[in-house]
Amino acid sequence: MIKYKRNRNNESLCYNDRNEEEVYMICYRKEDVEELSAQDGEYSIPSALFDTMQYKLIRLEVKWAYVACMNVMLKSPSYDKDGRAYIKDDHPQIVEVLKDLAHKVVDREKVAGYLEELEECGLVERDGRNLYLKKICNIF
Repeated sequence: MIKYKRNRNNESLCYNDRNEEEVYMICYRKEDVEELSAQDGEYSIPSALFDTMQYKLIRLEVKWAYVACMNVMLKSPSYDKDGRAYIKDDHPQIVEVLKDLAHKVVDREKVAGYLEELEECGLVERDGRNLYLKKICNIF
């Protein structure tokens, strides 16, 4: 089972409790955004989010919310003083992209719930209204 905690620098850390292997969950940086933005395709979808065991217990709708946030970040990123990419948690494009990806009715209230779940499972980090997405890691 994957568990999440914070290290001394308040960075999210995920680890496999079977072997205590630790992996830092790192936020996307400017270089990452530039690299991912250069790839072809309508949407960028991290396959490990859907294909690996450590994300198995995350609801599908929440995974699609992560993908929506990631794609909004790739199209219109902001950067903090440390070069980490973020989006505002109330960015209107999150709802629009999620509607397109999930093919269902989505509103701000649903998105807010999905973002809370993403934060609980360690895939996003908030700093006020700023939403930092963590890179998807495969630890198995």
